[in-house]
Amino acid sequence: MCAWTPGFYEIADFGGAVSNFTATDRTGKPLWWKKGTDSTWSVQANGRSDVILNYDVKADNPFIANANLDENYGYFVPGAIFMYLDDRLKLPLTVEIKPYKNWPRLVATGLDPLPGRVNTFLVKNFDVLYDSPFLMGKLEQFPASAVKGKRLAFIGYQMGHFDRKLFMDNLTKIAESGSAIIGDVPYNHYSFLGVGMPIHGFGGIEHLNSASLIMANDSAVLTQPKIKESMYAFLAHEYFHLYNVKRIRPIALGPFDYTKENYTNMLWVSEGFTDYYEYLILRRAGLMTPERVLANYQEHIQNYENSSGHLYQTLIQSSRGIWAMRGKPTERTPEEVAKTISVYDKGCVMGMMLDLKIRHETQNKKSLDDVMRALYKKYYQLKNRGFTDLEFQQECEIVAGSPLKELFSYSTTVAVVNYPKYLSYAGLSIDTVTKALPSLTMGAEVGYHSADTSWVVRSITWPSSAFNAGIKARDKIIEVNGMRASQSYFKSLMTDKRPGDQLQLKVLRDKKINIVSVILSTKYEKSFSITPIDHPDALQIAIYNNWLR
Repeated sequence: MCAWTPGFYEIADFGGAVSNFTATDRTGKPLWWKKGTDSTWSVQANGRSDVILNYDVKADNPFIANANLDENYGYFVPGAIFMYLDDRLKLPLTVEIKPYKNWPRLVATGLDPLPGRVNTFLVKNFDVLYDSPFLMGKLEQFPASAVKGKRLAFIGYQMGHFDRKLFMDNLTKIAESGSAIIGDVPYNHYSFLGVGMPIHGFGGIEHLNSASLIMANDSAVLTQPKIKESMYAFLAHEYFHLYNVKRIRPIALGPFDYTKENYTNMLWVSEGFTDYYEYLILRRAGLMTPERVLANYQEHIQNYENSSGHLYQTLIQSSRGIWAMRGKPTERTPEEVAKTISVYDKGCVMGMMLDLKIRHETQNKKSLDDVMRALYKKYYQLKNRGFTDLEFQQECEIVAGSPLKELFSYSTTVAVVNYPKYLSYAGLSIDTVTKALPSLTMGAEVGYHSADTSWVVRSITWPSSAFNAGIKARDKIIEVNGMRASQSYFKSLMTDKRPGDQLQLKVLRDKKINIVSVILSTKYEKSFSITPIDHPDALQIAIYNNWLR
């Protein structure tokens, strides 16, 4: 069994969900077998050409990197269900799915159906299979659409109430905008597989010809303008991954070793550049204003620069460390968290700066789009492989027509980033002045819990007074200075007190109450506000207009 699934960089115990394993020949005669490691089984075939395995898989995890089956729907990533032989990963195979009898016959997947067979799919090899999840059950097919004559589908379970036609019209614009960057549509059909849940956000995993989505299904949530914009950006992100990571990819990301982690230095390109492009895709589709594009880039800069991690971890280290971050996210100490950065944040900013640098160096004749197209053609279409770290930099420098040593040093070091230089290429300035925030801090991010009028600690800053006091994430603050921790009282303390003032907190953890003291301090941040400069020259105006067209 696979130890992980493509698109989600975390080791999973898929083998632990297997039970009732048996092996027979085609006549039903039992074959000897034994369990090896947690994810391997050995069968004595005795020269037989056909070996039939039967086993059950416990499918009770609704997360889209796993398998879930109930009376209403079934979803699974193939790595959680299908075993493989080491020496047969490159061979073709067929997969037949038999939905529950009370369900519609529809099985949604990115795989191509076998002509003349119902819910039977012809698969090129196991790499394609493991990158093609399945969704079935009481599903809904949204209005049909296409990109350059190739089917674009959205199939969902329990998706909530909203205008399907408007949604598909906008989704089609997003897909067309994303595909126009590369200029090729490499799939026969593409499917968004959605599972609606009573949440306020979205989550997704990219696949070869599909995307698996967990989405809010509350119409009151979906109709809010900011959330709707975030949803479309999220969909643009997952769609563009069919190019950037699935076909334009670092050499380490395929073919995979399914028994262990597959490390790469370049997730900042695969994930960060996809974040960068999601906003441009919406802009080019007419679904986002230039101001909102810049606001999103500003937020990525803030997230990176206003975290202590930018002083400790490089982009390459962050790319490799994502396995550890996702594998044991709750076991990391506040200090470990504080010394990390997100490949999404700094990677997005790197994409922006590289794009503007190329436009400047080529007098606005070329852009990052040209790099992505060159990578797609040279390494995916012609060489049928990923690129090395050096090859990626070389392709960028070929398009730019100049060395990019300074820019690429930002991926290998924690050097101070010269944002004003790169944004000035588009006639923009950025505020990098450190300012004191009006509200004090004790070093803990908290959220109000109305059910029991407590403040729940979401995260701890390192170093900080809260960290030194031993406060941990998920602690509940039930009293402050002897007063019940009401929402209004707690917030007023953070504005009425002075730096150096002390608070006494009654903290609840594991049914035990502790009394701790924390000292308030001033919090400093940079806004990184992006604004137009006065009197831009002709090249700056041209770059801005072409960039955010």
